This record gives sequence, structure tokens and C-alpha cells, in this order.
Amino acid sequence: MNDRGFPASGESTTVLASPGAGIRDRLDYSGSRSDLAKISITNSVATLATLGFYRFWAKNRVRRYLWSRVSLHGDQAEYTGSGNELLRGFLVALPAIALLFGLGFWLEAVLGIDHPVYWIVEAFYLCALVFLAYVAQYLARRYRLSRTEWRGIRFAQEGSSVRYGLLGLGWGIVVVLSLGTAYAVHRTRLQHYRTAHTSFGDHRFRFEARAAALLKPWLLAWLFLVPSLSLSYYWYRVKEFRYFARMTRCGGFSFESDLAARSIIVPVIVNFLAFLLVMIALIMAINAIATTAPPGDLGPLEVLGFVAPFAIAIPVVGVLRMLLLVHPLMHEVANTTTVIGDDDYASIVQSRQLSPRRGEGLADVLDVGAI
Repeated sequence: MNDRGFPASGESTTVLASPGAGIRDRLDYSGSRSDLAKISITNSVATLATLGFYRFWAKNRVRRYLWSRVSLHGDQAEYTGSGNELLRGFLVALPAIALLFGLGFWLEAVLGIDHPVYWIVEAFYLCALVFLAYVAQYLARRYRLSRTEWRGIRFAQEGSSVRYGLLGLGWGIVVVLSLGTAYAVHRTRLQHYRTAHTSFGDHRFRFEARAAALLKPWLLAWLFLVPSLSLSYYWYRVKEFRYFARMTRCGGFSFESDLAARSIIVPVIVNFLAFLLVMIALIMAINAIATTAPPGDLGPLEVLGFVAPFAIAIPVVGVLRMLLLVHPLMHEVANTTTVIGDDDYASIVQSRQLSPRRGEGLADVLDVGAI
């Protein structure tokens, strides 16, 4: 047993709780940095060699590994998506987003930034982008859940991505007008919509949280955002995660988390420092090349010399992020989350929700997706 009273790694995760509380089963994440390093380095090399084309299969490979290392009752989760699905989703979304961005550039060229109408149009344009970002996040979550299985039963998400987008945009405007003080309400309303439309097999999730319970910790974090260099934001997100877990139900099951703020803040700081060091090394390399480059037009070798540091730095940042941020966060979040209940898992039957045929293309194009 560890100092929190949970079984140590490798021990049984099922213990009897107090009478009436049901069975407590802790999630377990068994991934390793060495495995992730091999996957990340291979993915980076392949993505670089194919000029970015391999990234859809790289993302799919990472998901398959991470999902398979999370288990409950000794049974691992499974990710069943494919790189082909991610590519198809990207190709479908790309023309629409390219048209939208092209429209933005056209408006700027025609009206000019000094034209009073331009700023009105720009405000609507920005709102459209924010709306699409929320739509993209919802569609991406729908795809990931539909490709996530445990014991052969898949997760699913219904609901309307358009309604979610309007909800996110509306509360986002409220957050801006309130100078950020309404952020906890914004987060709670969005989480409620997502959870209320999520299911595991034929078991629907329920969400019973109230934003009022998070207002005090958020306002405290908000007050210390600048003095803490934004670290108070992560302290709040841990408080929020633990509260959201307690307020979530699925069939006869409930959830609990004893995630500690320091276990999130430390990886965030370490990852940021690593990123900063890579950027400093990149700037120094570019400066060194610039001082030795001959004056006048640059030849192929000089151009290659300027491109090479970026070609090295970008995959290095990706690998470090996976090892220093993603891996420890997966470990801490999973290994501090407990499923409580004595419902019959065998009674859960497969969801009848139709699964999307393509990946999260819109989120990929807008770069608002997740791993």
C-alpha cells in the first residue's frame, strides 16, 4: 500500500469500501518512458521524412499505446481508430477552413484595417472561428470516444456539435465581458453538456455539478494568475477535475479522484523549461549560421543550414513533451482515479449509437484537438 492508502503498482486494485459504498476500483496506467521515447522518436523521424504526411498514423500509434496502458480490473482499454480515418477527416475539413481563412484575408485586403466596417466584420469573423473551434472539439471527442473500448464495449457521444459550439461561444463571450470571473460557470456548463451526452455501452453518464461550488477556488486562482505566473490556473484545474469526478455518475457507478496539484504543476514547469532550452539552442544555432553565411543571395546549402535547426528542434520539442508532460499526466490522472460501485459490468450491452466514419479533421486543421 502507498501513503495514500491505495494499492501500490502491481498490486490488486479492488478493495472493499465502507458498507454501502460498493467496490472501489482504481484505474492503473502502466506506460513507460522508454516505450514512449521509442514511439515518439520513430514517429518524429517518419513525420519529418514524409514532410508531415505521416503525422496521422503517428498520432494513431501514440493513442493505441496510451489507451492500452490504462486498465480497470486488470482489463486494458483499447483504441480502435486508424490513421486513414484521421487523414480522411483532415482532407474533408481542409477546403472549408482554407476558404474561411481566405475570406478573412480577402476582407482585410478589400476593406483595409482603417475601415470602420472592417472591425465589425472582424468581430463576427473571430466569433465564427471560436464557434468552429468548439464544434471541432466536440466532433473530435465524439470520434475518440467511438474508438475507445473496454471489455469490447465502446464509449459514445451523442448531442449536437452546433449546439455545443453556440454554448461555448456564448459563455466565452460572458467570460470576456466578466474579465474572466465567469470562467468556472463556462467550464461547468460545457462539461455538463459533454457528460450528459456521453455513454458507455447502454449506460448513460450523468453530471450533477454546480458552478457555485467552483466559484471560490476559481476567483482565488484568478486573483493570483499574474503573481503565480499562471500556475494558480493549474491548481484550479486540479480542484475542478476532482469535483467533476465526484459529481459524475454512470449507471450504478460513481467516481473519485485524489489528484494533487503538485503532480500536475511540476510536469508543466519541467516541460516549459525544456521547451525554453530548446528555443534558446535554436536561436543560438540560427544566429551562428547567420554570422557565417556569405553576403548576398543564399545558396541551397545556406538555406538548408537555416532549415536544419528547425527540422531538429520541432521533433525534439514533441518528444520531450510526450516524455515530460503527457506521460506523467497520464500516470497521475489515471492512478489517482477510482471507480466506485457494485453494478454488474456484464449487464452493460453495446451502444447502438452510430460511429463517425472519419477522424477529427476540423480539430486537426484548427489545431484544437488532443492526443
